[in-house]
Amino acid sequence: MSLDLSSSFLHFKVAMSEGSENGIYLFDQFKLDANKLMLYRDDLELALPPKVVTTLVVLVENRGLILSKSELIDRVWNDSVVEESNLSQHLYLLRKTLGNKSDGTPYIETLRRRGYRFIAEVERGNYVAKNPTKGLEASREPEAEGGVMVPPVAVERHGNVLRLVDWQPPLESAPKTDVPLARTIPVKPVLYTAVMRAALAAAVPLIILTAIIVFWYQARPVNSVADSSKELNILRLTNGFIPVDAAISKDGNYFVYHETDDDVSTLWLQQVGQSNRLRLGETSQLVYAAKTFSPDGRFLYYVAHDKATNQPELYRAPSMGGPSVRLLSDIVGPVTVAAGSDEIAFLRYDQTKSRSTILVADKDGRNERVLYETALPKKVVAPPSWSPDGRFLAFGEADLSEQTAQAAVTLRVLDVTDGSIKELSKEKWDTVYRIAWTHDGAGLLTIATRGGDGYSTRRDQVYYITYPTGISRRLTNDGNRHQVWSLGVTKDNAVLAVPYSRSSQLWSVDPQNIGSIAQLSMGTADGRVGLAPLPDGRVGYIARSGEDLSIWIMNADGSGAKQISGEPRVIEELRADSQGRYFIFSAFDGRHSHLFRIGTDGGNLRQITSGDKDEIDSTTSPDGNWIVYDSHVVSEGPRSSLWRVSIDGGDAQLFSKEECSTPHFSPDGSLVSCVRDEREILVLSAADGSKIESYKLPENSTVNFGVPWTPNGGLTFIRTAKGYSNVWVIPRSPNSEPTQLTQFTSGYLTRFAYSSDGAKLYIARGYPLNDAILISNFR
Repeated sequence: MSLDLSSSFLHFKVAMSEGSENGIYLFDQFKLDANKLMLYRDDLELALPPKVVTTLVVLVENRGLILSKSELIDRVWNDSVVEESNLSQHLYLLRKTLGNKSDGTPYIETLRRRGYRFIAEVERGNYVAKNPTKGLEASREPEAEGGVMVPPVAVERHGNVLRLVDWQPPLESAPKTDVPLARTIPVKPVLYTAVMRAALAAAVPLIILTAIIVFWYQARPVNSVADSSKELNILRLTNGFIPVDAAISKDGNYFVYHETDDDVSTLWLQQVGQSNRLRLGETSQLVYAAKTFSPDGRFLYYVAHDKATNQPELYRAPSMGGPSVRLLSDIVGPVTVAAGSDEIAFLRYDQTKSRSTILVADKDGRNERVLYETALPKKVVAPPSWSPDGRFLAFGEADLSEQTAQAAVTLRVLDVTDGSIKELSKEKWDTVYRIAWTHDGAGLLTIATRGGDGYSTRRDQVYYITYPTGISRRLTNDGNRHQVWSLGVTKDNAVLAVPYSRSSQLWSVDPQNIGSIAQLSMGTADGRVGLAPLPDGRVGYIARSGEDLSIWIMNADGSGAKQISGEPRVIEELRADSQGRYFIFSAFDGRHSHLFRIGTDGGNLRQITSGDKDEIDSTTSPDGNWIVYDSHVVSEGPRSSLWRVSIDGGDAQLFSKEECSTPHFSPDGSLVSCVRDEREILVLSAADGSKIESYKLPENSTVNFGVPWTPNGGLTFIRTAKGYSNVWVIPRSPNSEPTQLTQFTSGYLTRFAYSSDGAKLYIARGYPLNDAILISNFR
């Protein structure tokens, strides 16, 4: 007969396992409290979401056993329906937190197509509660001679509820303390016979189960982190528009954004909860950016620049429409307006001196004065945000002294009364963008990326950070990124944000017959970060699966798609050599991105570059012998230069003195194209790297992966107009103008590449989803 001691009461499920009676597990330097869902490393509390710890508990309690994905999902989310990506994210975070064992193997083993297994040695433990701020003190559980040792039982009173407290050492051995203890009802020691021990051992689990259920129902927390995340309310504010750089008024009644159509931009004001909108002023040739309402909602501050000068300037206009007034020049990101005084604070960069400066001025832009200034390797990356009482300015500062942009940003708070600065917390971030305080000053919201999440689906998310304790919590988890300057908080602590996503599928086009279009794949992120046709007609591309970005390969018609790489788990910028022997790509090693080579069959992985610089974009010579790549030095700005290395690795040489990035060899190998400041194309000699010619890019051009060549020597790039994008060509003939090559009338192109024979153009193409949302009830 099977005895299943489980209970389901008010959606609270308890299952008796073979685990530790008090829920404490010890392995290496880690202590896992299964009851309280807490994980400690050397008595230091590790901040992990409850479901992530639950995943670890299930694995530890079934150590040595293989659990399939479906089994794990059933046990962790036994009351919910979730996708496998949730499990993948939890496992990724656990592996990252635990690291590897002393022998270099992971704690959680992956068995392909079978499941996962926890493989470390685990001991059961007792614990004695210490000062709550200092974590958990655990000890290995002693064995009683001749059977199980049953410690004294204590009962703790909470109002009218009694519950069993955690097992404690004998009362007479407890250390003396001046801290008041909870009132307990001691149970006198008993001489245990074998029969009594067996009876008590059988009864204790049922007593504990009943006590836990009663105590949980009477004393469950109302506003725990887990509950708060489930109770978030999200209201979609737009439908079908593509809002950019949105801001919301403090009273929560209006929000503002701009749209871009071809070469003109339009500012829009919209009432929350209504679909009608009001155009602010006429359409403009200015390029709009970050926006801020004044605290009383009467005025709108926005940053814009003229396309000819590219000089960002600050404007102010009545929020319900009216003439704009130019206030300041050379502004980085949004300004912040102090309540009451209406002083504005803002960020400015001096590129010539590599200097970041936080300044404050009157609301009309006069009387500028410096509050804080720093120079490389320190750099202010998140513009300041004023606290509600006007005393503090929060900002993000990066320390680039270690030549890396990863986990280099710290949130800091400047006291404007005395100029002192302190860290909000010790937590490090990959990126921090706009910051906004809650109305009561008890916390901050920001668009940011936690340290180590830069290559994951958790990049550019909305975070809430308590003040002054600095405890962070991610509010968004739908897989979308968020516009970095679109953020605002109302007086009711509702948060405006603009999530965005872009699907991407692979298509093929005949350049001689543009109307012949065929869709090759059905994925959601196919080819967006890498596309590399091979000479035999197959196509290599990068696709996302869970947290991984891996190399896939398909036939020219889209059939036979299969994954050929597993490590590194996250790669980008895929290239192929002209002979079809290798794929070249970039991967992050924990500090920097470097170039790797792998056979097109998925074998013989080899690292090509190394050092203290970042190498991402590359191109291979037509003879297959050389790789030209761009090298980024983060601490210098960052700045990019082109280098050359053998396809087999070895010492690299400076290729060109020109500062540019994203190189591409011409079909005959005599020239190399590259891009400067995303506004200018340079054509270099492949022999010595000298500049031969240059071309200005039209407005709304995209050259994030460079400027590939057409088979006959033209230069290609992506340009967006009227809400969709196409491939454009610069013929490189005298007095010629850029011409549109493809004829798509919808969707966005993210990448393209010609086949080796030039007979096909492969395109990664999809549709964006941008809608302003309002998040409430996050605290």
